[in-house]
Amino acid sequence: MAILSKVLFISAPVGAGHIKAAESIASAMHKQDQIETKMANVFDFFNPYIGQGILSIYLKILKIFPKLYGMMYGWGNESHLALLGRQLVSRYLAKNMERYILDYNPAVIVCTHATPAGLVAYLMKHNRINIPVVVVITDFVVHRLWIYPEIKHYIIANEDMREYLIKSNVESTCTKVMGIPVDEKFSCLLDKEKILSKFGFASDVKTVLIMGGGAGILPMDNILLACDAITIPLQIIVVTGNNKTMYKKICSLGPKLRNKVLILGYVNYVNELMAISDLIISKPGGMTCAETLCSGLPMLIYQPIPGQEEANTNYLIAHNVALRADSMQDIGVIMRRIFIEHPEELNELRQNALQIRKPQAAAMIGNYIFSQIKD
Repeated sequence: MAILSKVLFISAPVGAGHIKAAESIASAMHKQDQIETKMANVFDFFNPYIGQGILSIYLKILKIFPKLYGMMYGWGNESHLALLGRQLVSRYLAKNMERYILDYNPAVIVCTHATPAGLVAYLMKHNRINIPVVVVITDFVVHRLWIYPEIKHYIIANEDMREYLIKSNVESTCTKVMGIPVDEKFSCLLDKEKILSKFGFASDVKTVLIMGGGAGILPMDNILLACDAITIPLQIIVVTGNNKTMYKKICSLGPKLRNKVLILGYVNYVNELMAISDLIISKPGGMTCAETLCSGLPMLIYQPIPGQEEANTNYLIAHNVALRADSMQDIGVIMRRIFIEHPEELNELRQNALQIRKPQAAAMIGNYIFSQIKD
């Protein structure tokens, strides 16, 4: 069968969520006939040393000095110099991207990170390309560096984001509230008992899932010890992602722990882990939050980084689907409250998550992109 149209997704490996969002939409689109999709990493258009350096600095800032990231995030949202800076960066980097786009010749470009959105907008502004561009924002808040007058299609998670975009001179008709796209497996009904049995877990013991994101940036060893100190039986799953140092640290804690603990590195079956869990303790990245909501899983957020993590946290707490801990002591207090003193609170969090989740976001966004192709 002849290919009707090509869709180019451009993202960035700054956190796993941006790429996962693109992959979720592409997977949904593959159910359409005559569609070809291609994934591009914006760092591929940089000098390799620049891309590696940016990612390394980003991860070090998050780990060592997260307040600096918050300051940079706020500065980017408010300073006129930040707008000038993004223009200079786009002018320097857009040429390589232009060649790539023209060679592939897509019918639509989809950006799931602000940096490629800026580069594509620069090319549109200077009449280098004339292709519909759809921007998919993967948090529950919009940063100003996502916003460009050339872009006419914004996919967002909630109405508050629409209001922010309108105040930033984006036409209301350019915004579509569809949610953050997650893999369809997070909306599938799973056999909880079967999964518990596979991992050797009991059905009558509370299960806590600890995750630190793809890079594993979270003091998971200390969080595990705080959970293990709770005076009720627990079974605990720790997913360290690509953080091999943390994996070894947690493995070394084994002899000290009272509870059954399953220690995992990077896995592709997080949906199963969420399905059997009663609580997740994690960082509030947009994708993790969206997957958690789709799983109807209450969330305990530990020390959100100023910036989009803080904003995501505020959104989830306002909708009573998550709790926040700023210390190890907070973790113990909150867990005793929801597991022992007021277990009804845990059920309320779960029901609220099921109310605001958007498990079909990827399919809806895919259909919207497909409609732009036909138009």
